[in-house]
Amino acid sequence: MSETFADKVKALNLPLDQIIVIGSGILDQLGIRPASDIDLAASSDLMKKLSEESGDWIKKFGYNQRFYFVKDDGSAEVWDGWDFDGQTVSYDDLLDYAVEYDGVRFVDLEFLRKWKSWRGREKDVRDVELIDEWRADNE
Repeated sequence: MSETFADKVKALNLPLDQIIVIGSGILDQLGIRPASDIDLAASSDLMKKLSEESGDWIKKFGYNQRFYFVKDDGSAEVWDGWDFDGQTVSYDDLLDYAVEYDGVRFVDLEFLRKWKSWRGREKDVRDVELIDEWRADNE
């Protein structure tokens, strides 16, 4: 049996009750298209814990001086929320859009579709098309 995206998230050994997959992870989980890395939003408690521990997470600063963490092999990033339309949607607010697969929370397809429509990059436009095609076949 092949490894699911949820399995990859679990392999990070982060507390599942304090993270939610953002970005294209749900596309991978549902078989829409592979995701190249793992993007997570985390609770403030987990962000604090990662700040205090040295280990395989490297603290970095984004363009807006918000800090986030990158796994030392580059395979994953952990943020305190998700930038959307000029605002940061907090981890707690993202929970309102959560769906669970194999014990891992993901932002739902509708939220991801809205975010990708807002971003509007070429890859995001293509992902919106893929989401619409998948929904037409599966919902």
